[in-house]
Formats: sequence, structure tokens, C-alpha cells
Amino acid sequence: MNSKVLASALLAASLTGALGMSACSPGQDSQSPSANQSTSATDTNALLLLNESLRAKLGTTYSDSWIEDNKLHVAVTTEAAATVVTEAGAVPKIVALDAAALESALQAVSAWQATLPDGLDAAIHKLIPDGRTGTLTIFVAPDHLDAVAQAAAADKPAGSVPLVIKASTGLATPL
Repeated sequence: MNSKVLASALLAASLTGALGMSACSPGQDSQSPSANQSTSATDTNALLLLNESLRAKLGTTYSDSWIEDNKLHVAVTTEAAATVVTEAGAVPKIVALDAAALESALQAVSAWQATLPDGLDAAIHKLIPDGRTGTLTIFVAPDHLDAVAQAAAADKPAGSVPLVIKASTGLATPL
């Protein structure tokens, strides 16, 4: 197996795990006041258990979840699912894309990344799906930002899922 294919497979596997782990992530903006509020471990564990229960109940209507202002927020794709979320004591948000659509886009972008020329493929440091906004964010080394943005605009690797391309502030995710 050539190194690009192996790297792509490893990246896809690690991103699949990251997608699963991001299902109940704290607020995206770590500088927001709500992200700085403290929540007891008991409260957080209860919210995480509620999230897992809702995820199982909601099935394909589940998109994402996050904790904000000490409350579980759940992105769902239907009004009926929003009612289930509300009845469970969480805050619903109706969105267009479910978790499976975001994962599919993530896998497609990962596969596309492996087709990029050497150097450009390694300039992509991480991919983050966001069910709240229905987007996939690509974090890119600042010196390759324009080249990756142009390639993504030309190739449309995520299909109809919008891409947000941002300068990375860190190192590439290890493969």
C-alpha cells in the first residue's frame, strides 16, 4: 500500500473517532462566557448520559450536541425530534444535516485530501464537522490556505456540505 493511501486510511479512521467524540462537545468558542462557566462533574456526567440516551432515541434525526450555559443542546433534523429533545429536558436546534451526512462529508474530504499534491495534502491539519452549523471546517497551514481553498472550490469534495476553511494554529493531526 503506498504511503498516500495508508495516510488517508489512518486519517479517515482517526477522524471517524473524532466525529464520534465530538458528538457532545463544549461550545466551539472557548473564550465565550458560557464556556468559562464551571459545571460540576456530576452535572456534566448527567448531561452526557442524557445525550447518549437522546442519540439512541433520535437515530437518524440526530446531528450534534453541545453543552452551553450548563444545558445540553441537541441539533436535530425534524420537529418531532425537537419535541423529544425538549421533553427530555434539553434544548433543541433544528438543522438541515444529520450526523451521517456530516460523517459522509468528512470521509469524502479525507479521501480528497489524499489526492492532493504532496505538501498540499499535509497542509491540512484537521477536519471538524459541526452539526450546529451544518458545515465541515478544514484547518490548514497558513502558508497553504489559499491553495487548499482554491482546490476545494474547484473539486467540491464535500458535495453539498459547506466547507469552512481556516488557518490552523497548530500542528497537523498525527497519522
